[in-house]
This record gives sequence, C-alpha cells and structure tokens, in this order.
Amino acid sequence: MGRASSSRVAQLQAASVKISLDGLQTAPFNADPAAGGSPTATLARIQFDEASISRGLTARSQAGVATSLLGAGRSELAAIEPVVMTIYRIAVGKGGVVGGGLRITQLQGKMVVDAQALSGVLAKIDLADAARAATARTQTKLGAAAALLLLLAAFAYFYVRSAAAAEAVKRLAREKQALLTVSRVEARTDALTHLGNRRALASHLANAFTAPRESRELLFAMFDLDGFKQYNDTFGHSAGDALLQRLGGRLADAAKAHAGAAYRMGGDEFCVLARVGAESAEKLLNDTVTALQDSGDGWHVGCSQGAVWIPSEAATESQALKLADERMYANKADRSSASQQVSDALLQVITEQSVTLDDHVERVSELAGATAEALGEPEQEVMRIRLAARLHDVGKTAIPASILDKPGPLNEHEWEFVHRHPLIGERIVLAAPALAATAALIRSSHERIDGEGYPDGLAGDDLPLGSRIIAVCDAFDAMTSDRPYQHAISTDAALEELTRHAGTQFDAKVVAAFQRANRLQLPHVPNPSGQTIGA
Repeated sequence: MGRASSSRVAQLQAASVKISLDGLQTAPFNADPAAGGSPTATLARIQFDEASISRGLTARSQAGVATSLLGAGRSELAAIEPVVMTIYRIAVGKGGVVGGGLRITQLQGKMVVDAQALSGVLAKIDLADAARAATARTQTKLGAAAALLLLLAAFAYFYVRSAAAAEAVKRLAREKQALLTVSRVEARTDALTHLGNRRALASHLANAFTAPRESRELLFAMFDLDGFKQYNDTFGHSAGDALLQRLGGRLADAAKAHAGAAYRMGGDEFCVLARVGAESAEKLLNDTVTALQDSGDGWHVGCSQGAVWIPSEAATESQALKLADERMYANKADRSSASQQVSDALLQVITEQSVTLDDHVERVSELAGATAEALGEPEQEVMRIRLAARLHDVGKTAIPASILDKPGPLNEHEWEFVHRHPLIGERIVLAAPALAATAALIRSSHERIDGEGYPDGLAGDDLPLGSRIIAVCDAFDAMTSDRPYQHAISTDAALEELTRHAGTQFDAKVVAAFQRANRLQLPHVPNPSGQTIGA
C-alpha cells in the first residue's frame, strides 16, 4: 500500500515538473521591459522552474527510477538552461525580444527541441512509475488475500488486520477526493491564463438564470483582442502566449476590483461576469478594456467589447451570448471606422500638400493589395498592407515642397531630408493606436533586399514582407508616372527594370507575384524616356 501511495506522489511530482518545464519555455519572453515585463521577477521564475525540475528528478531517483533515465533528464535540463538564459538576456537588453530578431527565433526553436527531448524522458519515467504502480496494486491484492486466510487462523490477527485495512480505505478515500477536487478545478480552468474557461463560464451563466433574482443585475461582458494576430505572427507563439498571460492577469485584477470574475473562452476571446449597479458598470467596462491593452515598438493590442444585462436584456444563456457577441462585433466595426477616419485625415494632409502624391499612394495601395493576395496572405494582413501602402509617404508631409518638387538632382543635405521621411511616417502613425500595426511596414518601406536601403539598412528576411511589397509597388508607380525630375516610362520597361533588380533592390518572389497579380490591369504609358527606379 505504501508503494502505491509513493507512486501517486511520484505522479504528482511528475505533473509539477511538466508544469515547471512549460513555464520555463515561456518565462524568458516575459522579461522584456518594453512589453511590460519584469526582469527581476522573470529571473526568479526561471530559477524557480529550473530548481523545481531538478528537485523533481532528484525525487524520482529516490523513488527507484533507473539511473540512466534520470541522467538523460538532467542532461536535457542542462541543455535547456543556457538557451533560456540567452533569451532572457536578449529580452532585457537593448531592443528586447523584438530586437532579437532571427536570433530569438533560432533560440526558441532550439529550446522547443530540447524541451521535447526532456518531455520524452519524463514520459519514459512516467511509464516506469505506472509499471511500479501496477505491481504495487497486485501486491496489495495478494496481501489482502493472505490476510483473509490468516483471519481464519486467529481472531486477534483478524482484528488487527481489519483495523489496518479500514485505515487504508480511509486514506485512499481522502486521496481520491483530493485528486477529484484537483481534476474538477483543472476541468474548469484555462491552462494558459489560469482564468475560468468556457465550461466554467457556461456553469456560472446557467446559475445566473436559475438562482433567485437579486436586487442588482448581472453584467456579462465579452471581449475580442484587436491586433493580437499580427503580434503573434511577428513575435511567435511563445511571446503571444506570454502576452495572453499578462492580459489575462490584468483582466482578472480589474474584474476582482468590482467583485467580478474573468474567463478566457479560447484564442483571444475573454469574458467578465460581475454583479454591479448601473452606476458602476461604466467604470468596470473602462477598467477591463484598459486591462486588455498593451503596446510596444511598432505594435499595439487593444480589444472590442460587447456587454449585456442579465436577466433584463437576456432571458437565457444563449440569448446573453448572442447579444454580447453582436454588440462586440458592432463595437469592432466602430473601431475599424475610427481607424478609417484617422487614415483619411492623414491622407487629406498629403492631398493638401500634393495632389500628385495623393494619387501615387492610392495607386500603390491597390497594387500592394493585389500583390499580397497573389502571395496568399490572409485577408486581415492584406488589409494591413493596403493601409500601410496608403500611408507609406505620410512622412513626406514634413519635407519642404521645394525639395519634393525640385526638378533637378538633390544635394546631400536634401537627401538627408528625404531619407528621414520613413521615420517621420512611423512616428505619425504610432500617435494613432488604431494605425500602430502599420508603423513597422512604413518604417521599412524604402529598405532594399541587399541591405543598401534606408533608414536601417535591413536585408533579406529581416525586412517585413509588407514592406518588400510596398517597395516594389512604389518603384513601379514612380517609374510609370511623370515626376518633376523624370518622365514616365512604359509599363513593359518598368516591369523589365523590376525584374533586372530582383534579388538586389527587390525581393524576387514579390516581383514575380506583382507581375502575376497586376500585369493585365496595369496602365500603359507611351513614349518611354528613362529607366530610373523611383526613390
């Protein structure tokens, strides 16, 4: 019986080790101060998880696990630890996780491989534990049978054995109840954020409609993150999970301050239930919306929300979910409209400075959208690239017209003005959170695939795909349009120029997609008179 209990303890220790291993993979990304992380708290968490895994392996050695398996586990842990600390040092250093770029991606890949190897060792240890548990159960049954035979021999011995068996039954019942309680909690808890999950929300909503009506109604609010997909695609799933954990914790604190509860329904959808008065509802919604916002260099994550009163506005659980969902997406549409209004206002500034520049960015936007679709980009990313293309020259509003319209070559000082306009454009759109997702694409819209562009000299895959698309479309429209300093060339000549510079100035894959997507609808400009690619 003691060995069976030890096996159950070993199972709990194994679960603790697996939780620490999962936390170890996520922890270093939380150290980035620019993303709201705490280097000190993160380092403590990393050290705690490493110590927990090491203690777990040591405990298994005392439980009789093969030395070879434990040695393999310690080796895999030793391989993971330096990778975790390298990511941590990058996260707390200048530029943070974003500045780590390809290095972060490579380290994350190695960490995943090493973690999978350690998980494999832990799985083998679990199998060994299961075998020992089966042996322990068999031995328990044999012991009970022997006790039964001995009962026939001596009443006194029967009494002693029956008392021991009764105590064992009680202990097993307590252990079973404890495990059952843990299982119930896990079944109603989101594993990533530790908030209530969809099952917990459904149960609490059902209770709201069956319990006696209270004086104050129940406010049910649903939230959907805006901009999270772009963040997840840019920085990776581990960073995305870390962001969800941070936002979930903030949401839980905001709900708790109003005696409410927070839930994660899955993906990037969250909910809150709170029994509040009408006078407190607005404050609750403001606090929760604020909790689900975060931003950094070139990115912003916010949320759309929809709320409903129970039971005055919804008589059933399905009605409450449906109405909140409808209001949430209506709010999302309003936010999208606000983004459109801001972008229209910026474009009007461009128009006031130069009608020609306004026409140029509209054409580039259409060409960029078609090219992104030809590359198989999802609809939301196509929309982001279109918007960034429309705004990619907004920084030129800070350049004197005498430079923009100069008919002759620019001098060195004038080129300095021109080379600053992507940075100025980035700062302008970052001032409007609704447009923040376009900032990185605008900043890099004049970079080259060979690293000879500006303002950062990025090269190859370090350039965002959207920026590579905008660069091709911008150059094509510049070549096929009359400018103060050059005459337009024909469509065919411009396409030849793009092809000739593919692999140096432009991404060859993007040039090919541009030709597939736009060749049949490109305007034809007669009388070619030059072959210069636009700046």
